[in-house]
Amino acid sequence: MSSSQSGVMLGPRFTVLLLAGVAGMSLLAIGQGVSVGLAAPFGLVALGLLCLRPMLGTVLFLALAYMNAPVLIGRVIGSPQIAAMGVTALVGFPVLVYMFKRRGIVVDYTFLLMLLFLGSLLGSSFVAVDVHVAFAWITVYVVEGVLMYFLVLNAVRSLGMLRAAIWTMVVVSAFLSSLGLYQELTHKYQAQFGGLAQRDLGRGIAEDDDGTGLVRQRSEVLVSNRAAGPVNGPNRFAQILIVVLPLAFFRFRDERKRWVRLLALGCMLLILAGFAITYSRGGILTFVGLVMIMIFLGYIRWWQMLLGGVLLTLVVLVVAPGFLGRLETFRTLPQLLSQRDTVEGHGAIRGRLTEMLAGVHCFFDYPLLGVGPGQYMPFYSVKYMENPEIAFRSLATQRRAHCLYAELSAETGIVGILLFLGIVGTLLARLWSLRRRFRRKQPGLANTATAFWLGIMGYLGSAVFLHLAFQRYLWILLALAGATVQILEKEWKRLAEPVSGAPSARDLLHD
Repeated sequence: MSSSQSGVMLGPRFTVLLLAGVAGMSLLAIGQGVSVGLAAPFGLVALGLLCLRPMLGTVLFLALAYMNAPVLIGRVIGSPQIAAMGVTALVGFPVLVYMFKRRGIVVDYTFLLMLLFLGSLLGSSFVAVDVHVAFAWITVYVVEGVLMYFLVLNAVRSLGMLRAAIWTMVVVSAFLSSLGLYQELTHKYQAQFGGLAQRDLGRGIAEDDDGTGLVRQRSEVLVSNRAAGPVNGPNRFAQILIVVLPLAFFRFRDERKRWVRLLALGCMLLILAGFAITYSRGGILTFVGLVMIMIFLGYIRWWQMLLGGVLLTLVVLVVAPGFLGRLETFRTLPQLLSQRDTVEGHGAIRGRLTEMLAGVHCFFDYPLLGVGPGQYMPFYSVKYMENPEIAFRSLATQRRAHCLYAELSAETGIVGILLFLGIVGTLLARLWSLRRRFRRKQPGLANTATAFWLGIMGYLGSAVFLHLAFQRYLWILLALAGATVQILEKEWKRLAEPVSGAPSARDLLHD
């Protein structure tokens, strides 16, 4: 079924206008408080749009979910569950339309592996110290993982809808970045736009020295200096931005209309600026890794990297003073690893190493099923971090492992971590296969597969420094990647058996 037939041919202009409306309504609703009188008009407008074009529900869902609007609105109305149900219903609407049209449901290998992973979580819960905590963790996975993956996979079924979803992710990420950039340039950190641009003001704000003119200097980067986006975590905000960068890059590379390419470029620059003001060390390592992969794949040339590096450094010095100073803390890392007791290392790095190693050693002690979902931090973390053979820093409070692989291994054992890696690995392998198949016949489609492949790699790289939290961002990314696999597989069959008069994939993806 073509995009035009399904009524989901959403171009960038329409998508931007729609998302601008969503952003405006979200700011108003979150900032002013949500009352029945305020929510009713929004609900009627949304219902009217959905009746006219049901597939708009997917765009609205992705926009609100990526802005973390359900949580922010839920705080205002006092019921995050109701807010989450309302937003999730948006993507459920087009799925129901497909079912009523007897289009069936889509289930892929990744979804089946997710169900097996659910089984491993249930198995690990039998060894949990607190079963209630374990089942709370599992409930989050079912709602934000299994259910969300299924709905998005079944809602995004055409190239046109996929393109709208990509643009939604790109525009929303640029919008969130622009709010943080506004705070940074105006120093109005108190303006947090209803929680869409959060800052930890309780930790103080360092003064900037503007005596050098254009390039600002900052002697210390405090938590309040770091943009935290809607998730109230600078490193997490950096993670959800970096996975969108490849999507923006390939929209800029592949779009045919000049104004659309300029729009993609502007969004990409905003996302980069937003990423810079998170001051995330793990994020910059991941970013460098992605750039190196893109050079290896031939998407970026060495001279482009060098020129871009110089320009990016200048922008960072203006937009995010102190960022390069944070990178200098890596200097002592090699000596710290080899001479732990004699080298003076950065406190945060010492802490992260201690937290990660504690998670790894917990896994070694409970290798088969782990200690149970959600059990590591409250019941095991302090015990392992106090081990003098592990500790790079004295940490007497409960801490997360700050590494997805270490903590998930500790909580679910070898069975759980292998199934999780199988979920991600299956998608990566299929995206890579589609990239190779389409490279000659349809380079634009190959690049779409590559964009999601790089986005997933970005998440996996940043997950070395972050535990699994805000799961919805991961599963939305994987669901869109899964939808890309399904769509491109069908497109490959269509190319093998062309239909007279059918629109080309290039037209569907770019017009």
